[in-house]
Amino acid sequence: MSSNMSHQFPALWILMSVGERYKLIESVDEAAHLLIDHWPSHEGCEYIGALAVCRDALLGAVPASKAREALIRAADEALISYICVVQGGRTFNFLGGGSPAGKRGSKHRSWFGNGA
Repeated sequence: MSSNMSHQFPALWILMSVGERYKLIESVDEAAHLLIDHWPSHEGCEYIGALAVCRDALLGAVPASKAREALIRAADEALISYICVVQGGRTFNFLGGGSPAGKRGSKHRSWFGNGA
């Protein structure tokens, strides 16, 4: 699937299975491809919602950021780990979607880099 600039959003790194490298997701196209072709289960309210939001974003009905948010909720639902990279590479939010502990409390840890 090709990327369209209007469909891009701040990067997400998604870990689909133990021992695998994180997949870089930077656009609605990539999010939809991941959900359709690589998601571990095609069930769940957040999964189905993420597919619908990706479709709407591809059609221009909602902003790409909504598709990114829906993908994060689907990852939480499926207990899939992910890392959010905030613009400029200076702030990184490491989110523990794949950890039950991440659901109970301090889910967000921010590190402010020196830009290196």
